Amino acid sequence: MREFFNFILKWRFFIFFFLLECFAIFLSFSNSKLHQYIYTGSSNFMIGNIYETIYKLRNYFLLEIENKRLLNENRKLRNEHIFSKIEKISEDFKKENIDYLQQYTFTPVKIINNSIHEQENYITINKGNIDGIKPDMGIILSDGIAGIIIKTSSHFSIAISLLNPKIKVNARLKKNRYFGTLSWDGLDHEYVILYDIPRHSEINKGDIVETDGKSSTFPEGIEIGKVDSYRLDEEHANYIIKVKLMANFSTIENAYVVKNLFKKEWNNIQFYKVENK
Repeated sequence: MREFFNFILKWRFFIFFFLLECFAIFLSFSNSKLHQYIYTGSSNFMIGNIYETIYKLRNYFLLEIENKRLLNENRKLRNEHIFSKIEKISEDFKKENIDYLQQYTFTPVKIINNSIHEQENYITINKGNIDGIKPDMGIILSDGIAGIIIKTSSHFSIAISLLNPKIKVNARLKKNRYFGTLSWDGLDHEYVILYDIPRHSEINKGDIVETDGKSSTFPEGIEIGKVDSYRLDEEHANYIIKVKLMANFSTIENAYVVKNLFKKEWNNIQFYKVENK
């Protein structure tokens, strides 16, 4: 028995080669479909991988094109939406004679940097002053607002995020139009706080909170979030409302910069009002 194992050990490479040769001859001359199966299976596997790679690459580039198309399409829809315009009433005040002036336009942008875990968060976008972007313009999302531009270069802009205690936004309850001030308390990137809603207003969990149009930055009626909880501030007789944001700031990529075509006129009249109090 020991001699047999010694023989196997001594001639192991030759035996292995011989067995491989026998298997190759078997594949070549066998009438079974094993050879065809192995060949066909291997080629199909390779072709399948090639097609899958091409499919992924094609989808990647087509997705970029589709995203741009959708952004431009949404921009047109927003420009045409009624909250982007102001009423121009004719002298006889007949409703059918009312037409509208364009007040807001929207520029699609890409968010290329966005922080959510700092105490003061900021957003960087891929367009700047050569695209008409200027400080104090608002940034909105498909499901809310994102921030306000504070600095621009030729091709990029930085905005102070809604998730920054330094930003204050005029907002209201959609159902009864009671308005207050919205800001972030620095705790959770999914929630902001709405202050100054009077105690006699009716509030329910799930109520929509939206922009109220009382500033020159954001159009009226952009939904921001929903009431999550609330409590009464006895000292000031106002509600403090915790609002769950509709937008997920950890995943935002596409946005629109809002341009108020009447911002200069708006600010001038507000300045005049303050100066003449």
